[in-house]
Amino acid sequence: MIKKLLSISAFAAIFATASAQSNFVAESAGALDKKALKENMINVNSSTEKTSTILVGDTLWYNFNKHYYRNPGGTGFFTVRSPYQSSAVTLDRFGCKFQNNGSLTISGLEAIVSRQASSPSQSITVRVLLYNVSAGMPVLPALDSITAVVTGTAAAILGGNFTTPKVVTGDYAVMYRPVISVAGDTIRAWMNNAYTSTATTGTSAQKYGESMGLTRASGNVVTMTGTFGAGTDYEFLVMPRVGFQATAAQTSSTVSPYCTNNPYTFNNTSSYWLGNRQYNLNQFYRAWRPFTNTVTIAADSVYTWNFGDGTGNFYTTAGNPNINHAYATAGTFNGTLTAKYQRMVDSGVKLQDVANFSKTVSTCAGIQSLSGMDAVILYPNPSNIGLVNIANLPSESTIEVVNMLGQTVFKDKANAGNYSADLSSLSNGSYFVKINAVNEKTKIVKLILN
Repeated sequence: MIKKLLSISAFAAIFATASAQSNFVAESAGALDKKALKENMINVNSSTEKTSTILVGDTLWYNFNKHYYRNPGGTGFFTVRSPYQSSAVTLDRFGCKFQNNGSLTISGLEAIVSRQASSPSQSITVRVLLYNVSAGMPVLPALDSITAVVTGTAAAILGGNFTTPKVVTGDYAVMYRPVISVAGDTIRAWMNNAYTSTATTGTSAQKYGESMGLTRASGNVVTMTGTFGAGTDYEFLVMPRVGFQATAAQTSSTVSPYCTNNPYTFNNTSSYWLGNRQYNLNQFYRAWRPFTNTVTIAADSVYTWNFGDGTGNFYTTAGNPNINHAYATAGTFNGTLTAKYQRMVDSGVKLQDVANFSKTVSTCAGIQSLSGMDAVILYPNPSNIGLVNIANLPSESTIEVVNMLGQTVFKDKANAGNYSADLSSLSNGSYFVKINAVNEKTKIVKLILN
């Protein structure tokens, strides 16, 4: 494993004079046009929307997309020269880490690079490498690499496929380096303008850094967090070509019989990549809103539950995909969990997979006698997803959430039957939920959000 030997503060001091040395510059927005670049992409999956288990092929334009959607049109990218002209440090590799949990196939790699105009050679070789990651750092040797040539001074996609696709089961990194054979040959490595979420400088739109960016300086790989000044967290524009099985799946309680008015847990066991913001543009849209660029975004829900009992659709987040549900009446109900995927290359291709399930619900002893407000239940409680359901409302009701200071922080009207409230905007802690149904006594339930 490559060790991180130099401190971030040391690198920040080294790079403080970068602009004066013309090594680190801001490029105009026109120098890297999203549409023009993506027209050159290899479309590794041309599937249309369907309802079956899907083998997804995609290219993860994650770091590019964060910059594109979070910044207004006039804000450009940054570039840094390599070899970096400084007696204190030599920069020779650039990249980012990616998250993974499962058998992910990587068929090839891409990077956005340009040639320094002053280079003696009109073409410079660049090698893009794939690494396993351990303890947050790339592991030597590289799993594989592709070799490409950069010729132009404008941003270009360099990419290719491995002779044999590689399978990774954990986090991984993509980095690239110039292969210099002529003195003075130089490339420009392209990166976004991310700052950390807690940075005291930079605009709010720039605060999308995640300590994913990597560079190798004087033989040591370090994260980009703080490298170019306090709060900076730039990420280089590298993109792995990936393939994975996108499967919607759920497991629910096997208790028998299912009883009316009793909440049961339904666990979302869908493929890891469907719910990860680096792989699914639908989840990306939710993770990084609000956007500042003027773009049309047609995002679907990532996960949609329907329990087949007339209560409608329930939407859960990728980070907290499980849900509790109570059936109000006896019978056999056919439900679905729908998972939707949209490619990170932003090609407009949408895929979906549906998991079907069936539950037979009985009116169990001790349950059927409940009526009126006694039958009203609130779940899940505690709630760690901010979604709260209220079942069996006997009539039109007012739902009011009060904090521990007695302040009303949420209020809504609900029809008889079942109701769902999204309380994700509230801080974690204890609240009282007042349920006031027409012609019924008010029911007060203590709710914990965590």
